[in-house]
Amino acid sequence: MNVFTGHDTAGPDGPAAPADLDGMPWAELLDGSDEMIFTVDRGGVVRFANAEAVRVLGVAAGRAVTAPPLAAVVQGPPGAFDADLAERRLRGRGVRSGEHTLWYVRDVTEQVMRVDALLAERWRSAFLADAGRRLGSCLNRGRAARTTALLAVPALADCAVVVCDDERELSWIRIDAGPEDRTESAGTLPRWGVPPGSALDQALTGLTVQDDPRLGEDIAALLADGFGPVGSAMVVPLPGHGLPAGALVLARHAGRAPFEAVEVHLVRQFAARAGAAISAAALYAAQADAAELVQRSVEPPALPQVPGVALGAAYRPAWERLRIGGDFYDVRPGPDGRWMFVLGDVCGKGIEAAVQSGNIRQSLRALWLTESCPSRLLDLLNRATLTGDGPTLATLMIGAMTPEPDGSLTVSLATGGHAPPLLMRAADEAAEVDISGTAIGLLLDAPFGQAQVVLGPGDALVLYTDGVTEARGRSADRPFFGPQRLAAELQAYRGAPAAVIAERVAQRVTDWVGDRLQDDIAVLVIQAAGGPTGPAA
Repeated sequence: MNVFTGHDTAGPDGPAAPADLDGMPWAELLDGSDEMIFTVDRGGVVRFANAEAVRVLGVAAGRAVTAPPLAAVVQGPPGAFDADLAERRLRGRGVRSGEHTLWYVRDVTEQVMRVDALLAERWRSAFLADAGRRLGSCLNRGRAARTTALLAVPALADCAVVVCDDERELSWIRIDAGPEDRTESAGTLPRWGVPPGSALDQALTGLTVQDDPRLGEDIAALLADGFGPVGSAMVVPLPGHGLPAGALVLARHAGRAPFEAVEVHLVRQFAARAGAAISAAALYAAQADAAELVQRSVEPPALPQVPGVALGAAYRPAWERLRIGGDFYDVRPGPDGRWMFVLGDVCGKGIEAAVQSGNIRQSLRALWLTESCPSRLLDLLNRATLTGDGPTLATLMIGAMTPEPDGSLTVSLATGGHAPPLLMRAADEAAEVDISGTAIGLLLDAPFGQAQVVLGPGDALVLYTDGVTEARGRSADRPFFGPQRLAAELQAYRGAPAAVIAERVAQRVTDWVGDRLQDDIAVLVIQAAGGPTGPAA
């Protein structure tokens, strides 16, 4: 029993004890009061007690108060007090009046219970809100599982084990409430090692197991050594997308109160949030892995070593965070011994354009195994595109390179609607190659332009996508970068290595637009190396 006392004195207007209680009409009124009222003389003997005081407190006129906790209250100085009597919470005050002390006591059990219930509900709401906030920011499944265990200890249990189902094996993380700090451990166990019908097995299929007499032994292998007797435990499924994402094991020491009905409801609400977070993190990881595979399949390939040729390339996607886009380039050996190359631009941006450009590259790689004529390759690719499930509109420049014995390089070109490349002579200004044609994906018998260029040692052919010349500047009037500005930039780098030229063009365009590109940029530079084995960039 707990008693909390204070001190109070009666003011001039405070109630006064009557001098003579016998025969006074107000005594009958006090018997009808819900408040417990009694008076005690200086010797500690009760002189008057109303009916409620007799019923609840057990006091009686003519007898001293000896039962705790009231004995300690009435023997002390008058004042306010709070006391626990059995399962009741009492609140009262004593007022000195002459030779007597008047005590007024009320039963505030329901009031205290309502306040406690309100505070408990506020705590539960705050706990779930905090859990939702912290779990909602987890995009890593391991981090989500760890956060779940950390939130559960010691708020819900003395030990929490989060088990994640990986189909072939189960990964787990455990948090224990130690004397001074929490301890953490993790591990794995084979899926076949879970006994059929065990609490964990049932939770992984969506069933909650609570306070079963055998539960302590059932989960003993998941608890830390030295945990001791299990007083109360729960094994709750972590709901996922269709199937549970795992299970949450909660265990309390023998001295802690068992899970009440309201706590069971709280645990299930918490498990629902945790399961959603773990499932979302697993789904995000799966999508990220798939995106990474797609990304690697459509990213520009590394340039090969080509005898007699120096190659340089640069690539800037408009969606920098994806590192992919609709522009692409590729260099591959052809069936007749010549090296083939392509620079293309698929209509659109982002993932859809990247996937379409990947399809075109795969088709070209298959065609290059049997066909080396650039214009014929364009015709075959155009027909394949128009007869596919979804026609793709794209512009391409396809070519074949033939190193000559004198160190020069013969380049055969065919264009499908692509911007003509710029020819950089070692001793002349950059100029466009006279070539034009129709984009693929428009007409079945589309005309494709052809041209042939001979590069002397040091000469370079610069192929680029329209993201270069159509890049708008960061100034108020936002002019295009344009072919003239591109030619001037190339003129300044005449004679530089192919890799330097390509990177310089991409960097100048990036500086021109400022914060973000509006279109992808791809540049491919083909340079006569001047010998039978030129360096590749």
